[in-house]
Amino acid sequence: MKFCPAFFGAGLLAGAIALPSIALAQRSSALQNSKIEILYEAPTDSKFEGVRDRLKQRGVLEDVSQFLAPLRLPKPLTIATRQCGVVNAFYRRGQGVTICYEYVDKMEAVAPAVRTAEGVSRASAITGAVVQVLMHELGHATFDILDAPVFGREEDAADQMSAFIVVQFGKDVARWLVTGGVHYYSLGRGDRQFYQSEFSDEHGTDAQRFYNMLCIGYGAEPATFQDFVDKGLLPQARARNCAREYQQVRRAFLGTVMPFVDEKLVKIVQATEWLRPEDVR
Repeated sequence: MKFCPAFFGAGLLAGAIALPSIALAQRSSALQNSKIEILYEAPTDSKFEGVRDRLKQRGVLEDVSQFLAPLRLPKPLTIATRQCGVVNAFYRRGQGVTICYEYVDKMEAVAPAVRTAEGVSRASAITGAVVQVLMHELGHATFDILDAPVFGREEDAADQMSAFIVVQFGKDVARWLVTGGVHYYSLGRGDRQFYQSEFSDEHGTDAQRFYNMLCIGYGAEPATFQDFVDKGLLPQARARNCAREYQQVRRAFLGTVMPFVDEKLVKIVQATEWLRPEDVR
């Protein structure tokens, strides 16, 4: 039986960016997390006011707080949207998770105007990218606050957690969010000049992150992502080991995060309709 860590949420930023129609089930009063603080910081540049207003009107951070209700954190965690002066999202101890308005704006700018050959729509590219980066930064926060051991680069581990969480929401949603999430990384693939800083950075290159996320998706749901293997977008040599890679991440999650999860609240979160298919189509 597949474990579904739904408390992290899959559709929390859907609609806030592309503004499609979303129907939300009635929220349970039990979905509260006193350790989560949220903040929509006012931008200093008026060009980002629209981004902030849409996020706030949609109640994005309120949704995040409710999604995280089952996670019993020993310390407070702030989740904020703010202007950063750079296209980025990050976690910092003492400051919490930040999604920069510049990042959201960038994802809107690079999203495809029409559906790609791989089936990535504009809505899924935007939603997938922002959900992926939010799950990534929540991974950093979880490692730090829970003092979870991490082997290898923490950035790789946060990417793995992000991909793992996204594939827990059913085959269709996994397909939309994984392929949408890797669309931005796909822009960095192909023949081009690489700079030494790209290899010395704590993050993998965009191309590596593209393959790593697809591998987790394929490892979890091979039939759902088989066409990526058939088309050579995920090489057979890598695909053969993806089921093992997925199980490795799953075991790490169960061993480090699950002890801090209220399973009764997970069931309430799972019973709530957060995202409709048309929100990423």
